[in-house]
Amino acid sequence: MENNFLSEAAALSWKRCHELGLKPTDPIDDDILTGSRIQPLLRQNEQTIQYTEQVFEHMHAAIKQSGQMALLIDPQGTIIHTVGDADFARRAVAVQLQVGANWAEKRKGTNAIGVAIAEKKPVRVHAEEHYFSSNHFLTCASAPIFNAIGELIGVINISGKQEHYHAYTFSLASMAALSIQNKILLEESKKEHLITLRELDYSSQNHPLPLLSLSRDNRILRANQAALRIVGSGAIGQELTKLDGFSVETVHNEHQRLWQSVSIRKQEASEHRLYAFRDIVGTCPAIIQKKELAQKAAATDFPVLLLGESGVGKELFAQSIHTASNRSSEPFIALNCSAIPDSLVESELFGYARGAFTGANKDGSAGKFEAAHKGTIFLDEIGDMPIRAQAALLRVLQESIITPVGSTKSKRVDIRVIAATNKDLAAEVKAGRFRADLYYRLKGIHITLPALRERSDILTLAVHLLQKHASPCPFLSEAAQRKLIAYSWPGNIRELNGILMQAVFLADGQAIDAEHLAFEEQDSASLAEASKDHPLTLREAEIAAIKQALKASEWNLSKAAGQLKIGRTTLYRKIEEYGITMF
Repeated sequence: MENNFLSEAAALSWKRCHELGLKPTDPIDDDILTGSRIQPLLRQNEQTIQYTEQVFEHMHAAIKQSGQMALLIDPQGTIIHTVGDADFARRAVAVQLQVGANWAEKRKGTNAIGVAIAEKKPVRVHAEEHYFSSNHFLTCASAPIFNAIGELIGVINISGKQEHYHAYTFSLASMAALSIQNKILLEESKKEHLITLRELDYSSQNHPLPLLSLSRDNRILRANQAALRIVGSGAIGQELTKLDGFSVETVHNEHQRLWQSVSIRKQEASEHRLYAFRDIVGTCPAIIQKKELAQKAAATDFPVLLLGESGVGKELFAQSIHTASNRSSEPFIALNCSAIPDSLVESELFGYARGAFTGANKDGSAGKFEAAHKGTIFLDEIGDMPIRAQAALLRVLQESIITPVGSTKSKRVDIRVIAATNKDLAAEVKAGRFRADLYYRLKGIHITLPALRERSDILTLAVHLLQKHASPCPFLSEAAQRKLIAYSWPGNIRELNGILMQAVFLADGQAIDAEHLAFEEQDSASLAEASKDHPLTLREAEIAAIKQALKASEWNLSKAAGQLKIGRTTLYRKIEEYGITMF
């Protein structure tokens, strides 16, 4: 058989077989360990066999029905346990697929067991990929089993006639090996701090659980292969550091008792993990200073006012303050103030009683403030709140009491208030569009977040965002880096994230070059030049961001408002205010 028709792993194995002086027509090696010769080997691998029997018990029916056999092999290639179809097993004896037979490459040529031992990775060897002609009727899939420190301790193999091979067999062998491997790790780590690393995106649903055990000083003692792929093969003995894209959850932890279980709850797709300060990425002194200020604010119960352009991360900061506060176990309720119609102000904020008005829910409804009781309420776009709503909001902030619409009973609420706006509230107060008393009530601690064009860490932030969009992280060419730095970023971080997402798509797995960065057609060069000498005003930045969103959504106001994270009413008002027309 020509090497051109072999898989890469099989081709390398054939080369090794040639070098060993083996010939495809060599007779079958008839040296099989039996009786007293096999017993020491079985005792030596007793624990692995025990766990394998547990795993094979669940697979046995499927293996038997498909006319195949499942085998456990020791690190030197000797079969030490088998289950499967009896009819196939009888024929398999002819080629020694039985306990005591050795399938190392030097004994049986190219085969899935021998290749898995040599390459230390899962492999399938099909039909004529086998080196010995006598094995051509077989198709076999094998996967290695490793112990807690990465040493090979065995191989799982599933074998059958080539015409009976099923596509899932390779995956089944791999999953069985990993299941046994994790059982061993769990058993060995009873007296250690065992953690799991769970991916937050697609891979968490498709890969076996990565497991680590840690010492008291947070150093990695053991790791299964899934974990080593994440932390690196040289991580044993190193301190476990933060892993972007993974959450770390305790499975078992030794305290006063030998073995303490901590439940693991699968995060549903509908659940939303609130941001924390670790999610705020940046090396720019300006953003570091704001982050430190927000962390100090989180330790208090004072109201916080977050200021800054659209897209700079105000909600990220708001959620992080809540997460770091002593209210973190209580609700975080976000309210888009610009989206509240005047007619629904009271019912939206304070709820309503049963039968309060026509069309109301027959059982009544709790308002945002009641939902946020003991937690935090985030008043987003507070600068766009209608005057009538401002008056109602002021009352509850002053008195901490709400009265649902249609009810005579008042309720006391305990809430922490965080507000955010991209407007100059002091100017809005002077213009009569915002109540002065409400402004001073909200202004307890005010934090102004820098625009992206004012930050010195755009490239650091870009790399962080790219890591979320692609793995491995795409490389940014020098031309792409210069283009990112030169642009004025009217849409701030939100715009950067969208442009990088598009760039990953356009680059199609290659390095990201300047041509992949599709900026708005407003001529990014002229914008960059203008931003050097004449920074964009807030008005200019808003106009640029709105135009970009409108063009991207083909003037679908709902979609554009969603992209801009503002209410549709606010967007319509700004279009009129700035005189923006179709372009």
